[in-house]
This record gives sequence, C-alpha cells and structure tokens, in this order.
Amino acid sequence: MNIHLCQGDETLEDALNFINETDKEGRRYTLNPELDRCYVGDEAFASAPVIINYKNTYYALHEV
Repeated sequence: MNIHLCQGDETLEDALNFINETDKEGRRYTLNPELDRCYVGDEAFASAPVIINYKNTYYALHEV
C-alpha cells in the first residue's frame, strides 16, 4: 500500500492525477470521494493499493 499525503492547497483531484501520472507500473486509479472514504482498520483501508490522506481524512483508491 502507498499513502499520498496532500500538501497545501492540493485537492483530491490533484492527488489522483499526480498518482496516475507517476505510478511506476503505469497503473491507473479512480476515486469516488463519497463512497471511498475509509478509516484506519476497516477493510477498504487495509486492502487499497493507494490511500490518499486529505485534511486528515482517508480515501481508498481503486485500480481501473
């Protein structure tokens, strides 16, 4: 699992674009901000390939 910490005024969309552009294996991810919000210890958090931390809230990405 990789964790991306949003910096400054970076948005969730900015973070997703950055992750998609820089994935070393060329994988692409998607995110639904409402459905993919997750918490430390739940299944979505544990099984996600990438987690975004945006303003102390976690979002689990899904591979496309």
